[in-house]
Amino acid sequence: MIIIGSGIGGLVSAGILASKGLQVLVLEKHSAAGGYLSSFKRQGFTFDSAVDCISGVAPGGLIFRVLEMLGVEDKVNFLRVDPIRVSRFPDFDVSVDANVNEYRERLCRLFPSEASSIGSFLDRVIKTYMQLNWSLQAVLHGSSGLNILSSDVLQLMGSSYGDLLDDYFVDNRLKAVLSDRCPFIGLPPNKVSSAAMINLMMSYFDLGAFRPEGGFQRLSDVFVEGLKKRGGEIKFHSGVTRILMDDKDCCRAVLCSGGEEYAAQHIISNADFTSTFGVLIGGKYKRIVDEMMRDPGLSTSFFLLYAGIEGRLDAHSSMGCYPSYDMQKFFEAGMEFREDSTIGVTIASREDRSRAPYGCETAVFHEMMEASGRRIDKGDCTDTVLRKAERIFPGIKNRIVVLDAATPSTLEKYTGNCRGAAFGWKQLPGFRWPKLHGIRNLYIAGHWGDFGGGALAAAYSGVKAAGEILAIEGIKDVI
Repeated sequence: MIIIGSGIGGLVSAGILASKGLQVLVLEKHSAAGGYLSSFKRQGFTFDSAVDCISGVAPGGLIFRVLEMLGVEDKVNFLRVDPIRVSRFPDFDVSVDANVNEYRERLCRLFPSEASSIGSFLDRVIKTYMQLNWSLQAVLHGSSGLNILSSDVLQLMGSSYGDLLDDYFVDNRLKAVLSDRCPFIGLPPNKVSSAAMINLMMSYFDLGAFRPEGGFQRLSDVFVEGLKKRGGEIKFHSGVTRILMDDKDCCRAVLCSGGEEYAAQHIISNADFTSTFGVLIGGKYKRIVDEMMRDPGLSTSFFLLYAGIEGRLDAHSSMGCYPSYDMQKFFEAGMEFREDSTIGVTIASREDRSRAPYGCETAVFHEMMEASGRRIDKGDCTDTVLRKAERIFPGIKNRIVVLDAATPSTLEKYTGNCRGAAFGWKQLPGFRWPKLHGIRNLYIAGHWGDFGGGALAAAYSGVKAAGEILAIEGIKDVI
């Protein structure tokens, strides 16, 4: 088995296959595994490249279970983030409690006139999440998950999150509070799928929010350690330049940048979707890329500012700052790098003191922007984000000892994701899974696959890809 790319989807699929005794080779173009789940160091500060926190890593969670299969679950320590985040609005801050019932009570105290609707809304969200989870488990075991979904859930899959909020609430401030995770998924409430938002919100309530101690690179490195422990192999600096096809439209081998050719019975691509079908295979398969780029299109990207701060920051480690309650406005054209646009902050050193020198903090500021491929002035963007940071933390500019930045082009360079797309495809209502390509022994893992954006969704796509191969090999149990 060959896996192209070592993001979380590729690592999960490789880990499962290797733990089942199959021969696995992972080909990675960079010097380390991880994709978006990576970290880097600057003058004693450790910064995560792109991810704030993830779920599914506590005992019983999907990612933890794969680590158990690899025999390395004790090699990484996960630190819980509680509350999950704090959202700052013009008139108040809202903590998103890790326990959904505590969050319910908090919202009812803030919006007493909407208390009954808050209860009904969250009850529906919880029931929907449970059904979507059951459906997902069915898909992972080779069945059609749609068969077990109620008509209510199917209706939600075809509607926007904004429509769902309008069904329950009048207060636009409450609608904004309940939409505070929209920048994480890259779409405004009136465009993002209800099902996608429910999965995103509830996965953290259900499975918790965590960061690996020492940075996300530690998690990726532990996966590599476990893969090798189970007999798998990973080759770094081995970018795939071509997937070679036979005369029956099946993959027969891959060609690497160094001229090496590796034959395989099955190939899993954890690489960028547009690259997989537009470049690595090409030919008639380029039309799949064209179709997906038109509908649903690429998700948003980010401008990321990494700052090593002298002294402590009196704030929660995951924050979203919203200058107004008009959540739709933040996604309008021309809102990028404006003084009144939204910005997120991650201070991972709050829970993990190993990430910064004594008495210092790490801060990552993330500004949502279009994944357009256009060039931006990194200096101007840095100045704008720093002005916003100064309003959140007065005097912070004079305390910065390390400063670096990443644009969508930077993210594309290091991960291969088209135009630095952060979540793969847009999670639109009624989103159809990636077009069927008809190549029997090619599988897609990662956020370009069936389950959409986010680390846990990418991990699930890795499980599905591995499960399809195991079924062909006559192995029933996946995880």
